[in-house]
Amino acid sequence: MTAALTILSLQTACGPGSTPGASAPPVCATLHVVQQRSTLASEDLQTPGLALPSGTQPVGIAADRDGASVWVLGTGSDQVLHVMADGSATTYQLPRSNLGLQLTQSLDGTVWVPEKDRDAIAAIAHLVDGRFVEYPIGVPGAEVLAAPGGGAWFTVHGAPILGRITASGAVQRIPIGGSGIALGLLAAPDGAIWVADFGGDRIVRVTADGKLSEWKTAPGAKPQSLAVGPGGGIWVTESGTNHLAVVRGDQLAEVYRTGDWPDHMVITADGWAWFTEYYQDRLGRVRVTA
Repeated sequence: MTAALTILSLQTACGPGSTPGASAPPVCATLHVVQQRSTLASEDLQTPGLALPSGTQPVGIAADRDGASVWVLGTGSDQVLHVMADGSATTYQLPRSNLGLQLTQSLDGTVWVPEKDRDAIAAIAHLVDGRFVEYPIGVPGAEVLAAPGGGAWFTVHGAPILGRITASGAVQRIPIGGSGIALGLLAAPDGAIWVADFGGDRIVRVTADGKLSEWKTAPGAKPQSLAVGPGGGIWVTESGTNHLAVVRGDQLAEVYRTGDWPDHMVITADGWAWFTEYYQDRLGRVRVTA
């Protein structure tokens, strides 16, 4: 049930590709964003969850700093949704930009969103300050992850690399091998970055000094998203086989059966794993254990 509808006028800024570190990028366009509040219906299918509007095609999901709510990226509708534990939600309708697959929230509350058609990453400061800031990365971005020291990590479409962009816009690329279709990103408490190699059916861990480790999933598992669970286990969605799996030590094991195509996942501070189900326009939830 809709509670409120608001239209926001936002400015989009982008820097020239030849000077990614430019401190004052020119304004590119004025954008109009529709903000709508609603309550999502509860569902109890393979797992408990919440129904999203038809055509949302949810992919990316990020835990909010409040420890209980989540941000969801609707790739089919160019929307960003803020969903509370009780099912109440605020939807932000963005202009058509062919959104990437994952969004993230940094410590200052900024929500970062990749825009494939613009070859850019949009930084939405609390989604209320009236300004988008875009930084060119020179390649089509897939997913983005806020870096603790500022800037963000990202994966790209069609290249076996892990990228990093600094707060000033400088870009670094780290080879990780594999299929070149790497999606999910995770920053572990020890500082390592984990990557889900969707096309290669493997999980990759990259340490701060560039050392790589990997775990193979079942053939056709198509891992997409990663999250740290209780006890330090690394949980992963296996979209191709409809499972949630966990990495503990040198072992990877499937634990939960899900609905159709579990896509991206986060684990909130209260112990719940939230995950998007792309083909069912749905959010699933299960409580994970150590």
